[in-house]
Amino acid sequence: MISSGSLKQIGWPYRLLFEKERHGYLFRLMRRYDGEAAYLLIGIRGLQLEIEFPSDWHEEKRGWMRIGFGLGVLAFSFPWSTVVPDEGQCSGPRYGFQFFEDLLWIHYGKDTGRRATSHTMSFNMPWHWKHQKHTIESEPETHQYHYCLKNWTVQERTATIQVESRLWTRYWIPWRSFRRSIDVKFSDEVGERTGSWKGGTLGCSYELKRGETPLKCLRRMERERTF
Repeated sequence: MISSGSLKQIGWPYRLLFEKERHGYLFRLMRRYDGEAAYLLIGIRGLQLEIEFPSDWHEEKRGWMRIGFGLGVLAFSFPWSTVVPDEGQCSGPRYGFQFFEDLLWIHYGKDTGRRATSHTMSFNMPWHWKHQKHTIESEPETHQYHYCLKNWTVQERTATIQVESRLWTRYWIPWRSFRRSIDVKFSDEVGERTGSWKGGTLGCSYELKRGETPLKCLRRMERERTF
């Protein structure tokens, strides 16, 4: 966390927090008593221009403007008194677009989780990958898995793993993408969010290296992966 002492000295009702994300860095500007005011996420991201208005899921009646510029996302909130029912989506009405790699998303209202009333459209770009084949290559096997939290608490879980492979091709370019990985299912939640409303991780996958056994891949994930 970056010290907010200098901000307090000049009377700013804000504090600045820093977090390391898996694929970047997050700087959050927090109001001293009322929550998040803005954030800057630095990392490879797609283009984005989006405004979101609050639903009754949000603790505060504030909207958000998000601007993605390829190497990050800048977002800031603003007061907004009108809210709509959330309908289980944890978001309010959204208007704008998001673009990343080979997919374009268009948002034009409040999603409800029902296809018939969806207010989101997506479009594949001509160069997008198409999934062609999914193969399960091994029987399930179980192993003990240990995850150390930031407070040094060790979570002990049972991990059920099996090897799977996937093949993708492009429509008009003769390129193939083939990946082998272990599919992992944990006996209970794993990670810093365990027990919170967001919840920890119950399953994931991890890519196999050439000549690596499933158990060696799991042990490498145990050393390298952060949840």
